[in-house]
Amino acid sequence: MAFSSDSPLFRHLRVPEKPDPEVQSIGSGNDRNSGVLGWLSYEVFRKDMLDRKLESHHITGIGFSGAVGIGLFSTSGEIIALGGPVGAFLAFIFAGLVVFSVMRCLAEMVSVRPVTAPLIDFPHTFVDEALGFTAGLMYCCEAFRNPYLSSGQLYGRMEWVFKWLKIALLMGVCILMILIRAGVGPGKVDSNFEISPGFSPTGFFADRYQAAIPGTGGRILAVWTCTTMAMFQFMGGEIVLVTAGEAKRPMRDLPIAARYMYLLPISFYLVAILLVGLNVNYLDPRIYHSHVSYYNGARLEGIQTAARSPFVIAVENAGIRALPGFLDACFIFSALTAANTALYVSSRTLFTLAQRSTIRSIRSTLGRTNNGHTPLAAITVSFLPGALAFLAVRSRERAFQEPIHVFSRLYTGPVLCIYAAQCLAFLRFLAATKYYKRTTINRDAEEYRDRHYRAHWQPLWAILGLVLCTLLMVFSGWSAIYNLCAESPGVDRGDAIVDLVASYLGPLFFFAILIVYKVIKRTRIRTMGDMSNVWFVREASETEDDAPKGRKPRNRFYEFLSWVK
Repeated sequence: MAFSSDSPLFRHLRVPEKPDPEVQSIGSGNDRNSGVLGWLSYEVFRKDMLDRKLESHHITGIGFSGAVGIGLFSTSGEIIALGGPVGAFLAFIFAGLVVFSVMRCLAEMVSVRPVTAPLIDFPHTFVDEALGFTAGLMYCCEAFRNPYLSSGQLYGRMEWVFKWLKIALLMGVCILMILIRAGVGPGKVDSNFEISPGFSPTGFFADRYQAAIPGTGGRILAVWTCTTMAMFQFMGGEIVLVTAGEAKRPMRDLPIAARYMYLLPISFYLVAILLVGLNVNYLDPRIYHSHVSYYNGARLEGIQTAARSPFVIAVENAGIRALPGFLDACFIFSALTAANTALYVSSRTLFTLAQRSTIRSIRSTLGRTNNGHTPLAAITVSFLPGALAFLAVRSRERAFQEPIHVFSRLYTGPVLCIYAAQCLAFLRFLAATKYYKRTTINRDAEEYRDRHYRAHWQPLWAILGLVLCTLLMVFSGWSAIYNLCAESPGVDRGDAIVDLVASYLGPLFFFAILIVYKVIKRTRIRTMGDMSNVWFVREASETEDDAPKGRKPRNRFYEFLSWVK
């Protein structure tokens, strides 16, 4: 059944005329005078909506800060060791292509439906209610991180500052790599810009240059494995859509942010991996190699720190002594701010899921906010899994399975499923626009192009994104299966099992939740008839002055740059 303005999905988009009777018992005035617990309940569960105060620069700040974390600076070394600098660069191109394909789909759909929680809404509206719930729940779980308790507007201002600091960091690192390649520093650049000779589960060393699978086939498999690893670094462009519930002008700001924001981190990543590949030797044992903790009888130091980042190694080779420690601090800052954004994403997604829940206790706790419109209960629940970070504090006897290595695999699989769901939703969206072309919405009309974003070369991008996400998800654990079956030298069987579980646990949970929800709720795939009134949804705070007025050819360049501010 298609959504109407009275559907539970849009209940939280309108300013309620009176309190929800089902949640009056929690956070009521009587509770306020019933002791400490009553006062706490009143303050924490007082409201049921978020504040719409995020401007366009807040939105892009949140998106960019969440997209740029520790991945580029930490796991890029493992990718270089496995595929060589050329293989790593190719893997980054393919990973960027996947994100580009998905974001092209999301940008057009959000220009037509700028609603709260679009990552839940699009599969829910155009495919199946069960798929929307599963995508939302898994996205919420994948974004669990560190604490964040400030109001939306204050947080947006913080992330806007962090965005520019990270842009400065990325530009500085790229310029530094250029200077090192040009000969700055007393040291000598040790590099070999080439693709690996094949596939080796542990990467390559100067005295271990034999590939387990040599030749062209081995190189293809190595680049494929590197692409799966690189996806962990490229994910995050969709974060701008999570701000829809707090965006001041979602109809105007979200489509532009979704079209352009992700291009900046992708561009920086491609340039950075190319430049660092020109300054390091992928046979260097200091670069992080999978499954390797010792080399020539000596323990490799810095396994659990940024000391094995290829950027730090390039600086050390150049003989610039003061910079490695400074870069370590910058990388930690980048990781913490990205974690902060991840908690924002998780708590807002959980808040939306709770508001749509039919269980009263969930809706009246996780679906409520305090007087400052901050969902404290959702933030607290989202923060608790952050304790898993303490897994990094453990024995130094076995250091291969770092938490970031395992968590990156656990994270990548479900997000690939979510991306595939968004591409599938767009294909259904496209079919619906053709179905209602003569009566409701015409994607080829000039009015549509003026008021909404029309992605070119569709459905090519949607099909490409769906196919690549599916293939990457299905074959993400092939190397672990190979290590178990071939008993690869240097790879512990237990490590291979952990790799295999981490690769497929998330997708298995995704499809298990999807099937269970469909069976319990007896949902069905949406038909074209269910989509008759899902077009041109406008948020409660949106006014005619905020809505797009039409095409302005002279300001296209300004539109492209407006999201950077």
